[in-house]
Amino acid sequence: MRSHRRAAAVGFTLIEMMVALAIGLAVVSALVAACSASFANGRHTDALLQITEDGALALQVMRQQVAQAGFTQPHGVDGDGMVLHRFVAIAGCEAANFTDLNAGILVAANCNASGPDPAASDALELAFEGTVLPGRASNGILGGPGGAQPLDCLGNSFGKTHDDATGDDYWLNDSKFYVADASLYCHGPGHPAGAALVQNVETLKVTYGMAAAAAGSPGAGQVVYYGGAPAPGSPLWANVVSVRLCVQVRSATRVLDKHSAATLGSWIDCRNARRMASDGYLRRSFATTIVLQNKLR
Repeated sequence: MRSHRRAAAVGFTLIEMMVALAIGLAVVSALVAACSASFANGRHTDALLQITEDGALALQVMRQQVAQAGFTQPHGVDGDGMVLHRFVAIAGCEAANFTDLNAGILVAANCNASGPDPAASDALELAFEGTVLPGRASNGILGGPGGAQPLDCLGNSFGKTHDDATGDDYWLNDSKFYVADASLYCHGPGHPAGAALVQNVETLKVTYGMAAAAAGSPGAGQVVYYGGAPAPGSPLWANVVSVRLCVQVRSATRVLDKHSAATLGSWIDCRNARRMASDGYLRRSFATTIVLQNKLR
């Protein structure tokens, strides 16, 4: 009876303890791995959401401006019909930025020399007449002195441009879009310096839908081909009837490790080439095409 009690009081053997510890470690390791994978998936999902939001915002901001390129309202009637202000509607630089941000779109040549990398960012400039009309009929946000003046792409008021042909002054809204410091910048006529609109934008590529003739001529309403920016001051700018914008956006932080980079680190850039990330950032490209309705008339 006494030996029975002694046997019943004996605990786990060493082998049983080692087996229990091994099982416990396996369970803990599985839980840690699951938590780590869940955390990594959460970071990747958050990064993709941020990239998508930044890409959509960048395209939306530019689209609102590009769609109005060349717009001007009638300012009277003469023997040739309606009196309109005449100005360059759109211009740009291929794989280069502008030489002088404060030079208006009426300056014929305002591009730095193109860089050796064809995938480098382009720059885009467009112009349209800002209107002040009753209610919400104006083609932009109004502000400035008295709250009844068009604002540029940065929300700044700006002065009028004199038209020698018509003899009057009008608001020429002139916007330059370019990439600097991994951000999409805009420069408007209301301030000497540009400012970042959307962060995490690495590249802006612009291709132009070219018609067979200038606006207002037979054949001007149909795109013949898409190509890069014509030379600064080239008459071919008058043949541009649509614009394709593409932005390459990266994650705000490094989210890829050596395992996830193999699957998530690949993307198609704005030149339709497959790329692979090696710096831990997640990247995606987004594109949209805008028809320049004001140049089809």
